Amino acid sequence: MSTANKLLEWWLQLRGRHNRLKQRGLDSVVMLTIWCLWKERNSRTFNICPASTVQQVIGKILGKGDLWARAGAKWMGALGWLETSPLA
Repeated sequence: MSTANKLLEWWLQLRGRHNRLKQRGLDSVVMLTIWCLWKERNSRTFNICPASTVQQVIGKILGKGDLWARAGAKWMGALGWLETSPLA
């Protein structure tokens, strides 16, 4: 089984444990995480930027997630994003 298939299987199993509103929140968080990882990869590859640490990348994900939730990403709010965010 490929890595992509394993990721998809994990995501679908995780979604299956929650109601529709929280499923949408999980979808948003997974997409946000992948997007931030993609941006980090592009920054390293094309901009010749120094690599961020794992903690810095996690901080970027949490920061963007906080902004998304504050901007009205109601599905992330269903996961309690704003209540648990270190930026709240």
